[in-house]
Amino acid sequence: MAIYNQVLPEFRTYDAEVVGISVDSAWCHQAFAETRHLHFPLLADFEPKGATARQYGAYRDGEGVCERALFVVDRDGIIFWSYRSPIAVNPGADGILDALERLETQEKSHGRTQSAGFGR
Repeated sequence: MAIYNQVLPEFRTYDAEVVGISVDSAWCHQAFAETRHLHFPLLADFEPKGATARQYGAYRDGEGVCERALFVVDRDGIIFWSYRSPIAVNPGADGILDALERLETQEKSHGRTQSAGFGR
């Protein structure tokens, strides 16, 4: 999450919002955000546990955890790009930035000026 905090200004040049989601409780998220000085919201997919992650195909039923999954969602709420990495691997921000650039190009070619928001 720290890398997304560091490149947050670059995400915002695309008019994008960062949102983190996990199956941890809101209290865990609050403590995590405070200790890491995060400047974007963390949402709790806690009850019913993993309901949102299941909808995005990122929940591991047997383990009760979420994949490390990244999504770029366009302004119409359509997933434009996604990536799931192994839990032990930090997926970084390059894929998101590339997707935001492609989305901006696509939206400009269709006469739209607003870009995207994304989560995870």
